[in-house]
Amino acid sequence: MNEADLRYLTAAAGRIDTLLAARAATPLQPDEGLSPELLPFSERFARLLEALDALRRFSIALANGNLAQDPPPGIHLLDPLKHLQSNLRHLTWQTQQVAAGDLDQQVDFLGEFSSAFNQMIAALREKRAAEEKVRYLGTHDALTGLYNRTYFNEQIDQLREARDYPVSLMIADLDGLKTVNDTRGHLVGDLLIKRAAQVLQHGVRPADVVARIGGDEFVIILYSTDQAAAQAAITQIRAMMDAYNQRDREFPISLSLGASTAMTHHALEEALRRADEAMYRDKLQRKAQIRQVDLRPR
Repeated sequence: MNEADLRYLTAAAGRIDTLLAARAATPLQPDEGLSPELLPFSERFARLLEALDALRRFSIALANGNLAQDPPPGIHLLDPLKHLQSNLRHLTWQTQQVAAGDLDQQVDFLGEFSSAFNQMIAALREKRAAEEKVRYLGTHDALTGLYNRTYFNEQIDQLREARDYPVSLMIADLDGLKTVNDTRGHLVGDLLIKRAAQVLQHGVRPADVVARIGGDEFVIILYSTDQAAAQAAITQIRAMMDAYNQRDREFPISLSLGASTAMTHHALEEALRRADEAMYRDKLQRKAQIRQVDLRPR
């Protein structure tokens, strides 16, 4: 071993100490006169120093959260970190999707972190479901699934600011509910309420608002509907009610209906009052018809 070899090995040992101290090691060029036996080692050691320097810089970038830095190609020593970088990039994209509201993301490539991430997603799903349920219950009737009075009032407030008129309002009242509750029980009464709700929903357009605002009282907002179209909707509901009663004679339903039209937002309250009056007139007429039938000689 000559003097050049000793100097080279001493310098190489210094580079190793530097690397072990987590500091950058400068390239090591052998002196002239390096023995032929040591020359192949020096060439490989030079490539190792380059790879370790790239590994150090790439590791620091990942540790600092820099996922955009691409490592130099052809250094297989970096392959595990490249794989980690790819996973972290995908995880970043998934996190962005979660932030945008997509809670269908699932992680299965980062071990224990995957479990923690997936538990977080599951908790967010539960939280979202609970919030959606609260929002739903805040605007819907629990028995029928129709909108409730709160939602109806909100829609009326919006109509006061709208210009898309005419708008018709329909009042529906389930006849004889108190008698049914008293004689057949509240379960049967609830059944009639739910079936009346179905008839009303199927008798109007999907865009119209059907709300239950009392025990046996419903109201419908018929958008872009004049008085003639509102009366046609009443006819349609009556036809559906009759068809239902033909199918189920044990639990028939009877609805009193009335409608009125507002041509501007100033007439909304008046239209609601006139619809209510029309519904009561319809109820009185139906009761009178029933009495006439009962008084007929048999």
